[in-house]
Amino acid sequence: MSVADPPRDVRPLAPHGRRIAARLVDTVIASVFAGFGFMAAAASSDGVALLVLVPVGCAAGGVLYYMPLVHWWGTTVGKWIFGLRVVPLGSDGTGPPSWKATFTREFDRAAFLSIPVLNLLVGAILLAQMAKDRDTYHHSKYDRAAGTVVVLARGSR
Repeated sequence: MSVADPPRDVRPLAPHGRRIAARLVDTVIASVFAGFGFMAAAASSDGVALLVLVPVGCAAGGVLYYMPLVHWWGTTVGKWIFGLRVVPLGSDGTGPPSWKATFTREFDRAAFLSIPVLNLLVGAILLAQMAKDRDTYHHSKYDRAAGTVVVLARGSR
């Protein structure tokens, strides 16, 4: 940074408690979206097709919840409630991640957390990773792969 450059707004990293609480809220909301996907799949097929369509419908519902919100606003409802934002690592903390970064960060979690029963197993694994698998920026393997970090939003304490 040269002398003429204005100082960058550096956002504090999100604390673990808020991240966990936001993830729980988002999982409940994504499960509702997954339920809509489930109902759409169940209403349009017979018993054999349900084995394929129900997980696909649930996953699609979860993806439709997480990906647009994180890409457009850098937050989900759970993150917004707890004052968190997803931002590109090394940015000023104001802009949301790109579509590519959002897809890398959210797709597998959104898809697997939305499938009934599997969401309990995946949720337990994610909480275990959250507790132990952290680096300097306290971000998960999904954040590292996407080049993002979760920070406190402006005005939250």
